[in-house]
Amino acid sequence: MILAVAATEFEMKPLAQFLAMDRGLSCQEGRALPCCTLIAGVGPVETTLRLTRYLERRNPQIDKVLNFGVAGAYVCESLPWGNGALLDLCLAEQESLGDFGICFADHFEALDEKLGGSTVFPLDSSMLRQAREILDCHNMAYRCGNFVTVSAVSATRQRGAMLAARFQGLCENMEGAAVARVCAEFSLPLLEVRAVSNLVEDRDLSRWRMANACARAAEAAALLIREMEES
Repeated sequence: MILAVAATEFEMKPLAQFLAMDRGLSCQEGRALPCCTLIAGVGPVETTLRLTRYLERRNPQIDKVLNFGVAGAYVCESLPWGNGALLDLCLAEQESLGDFGICFADHFEALDEKLGGSTVFPLDSSMLRQAREILDCHNMAYRCGNFVTVSAVSATRQRGAMLAARFQGLCENMEGAAVARVCAEFSLPLLEVRAVSNLVEDRDLSRWRMANACARAAEAAALLIREMEES
């Protein structure tokens, strides 16, 4: 069984709605949904705490994790893999802790792994391959790439471009690397899917599409959960 993890109720609620519609249920009948769910909180610390506590007493039927939600897409003219756009659907190939280390005026440097541990977490290639096949079959466009997890959201295009170049990053979020680290500890395969709610530029909330991105990510997550559980 899949454990679906999102940071907030705002991101989780549409997933329950999509899954209920798939099964002809009302939202009040969420107990009959084909997965377990966890709202893990915003940021890597709260996510690590809640997910670890959950998995320590987990349902033994849980054998994989799907992390979903929103992300900010990096904008940088020099990116060879291209820039993301609003509401793009993105699949993670790996997660990196973007701002854990030594902070200089114009760049970050990672701590030695002997001191700070690994900051890069490859995601499960088998789940990623299966997700791509499912989305392709349903003609849902998506992008694959490296995700960057930050403790402080990038509020300037300059910082976003720096992180994009350092990690060859497609987008940033605040929880993915924490989920990846915990899943590795519990030997659980992880898939991460996010929809772009905003571009990482000089902060302008009027341009954000948060509700639409939550719905877009939840729609994809519901499709993936349904097909993965049926396979």
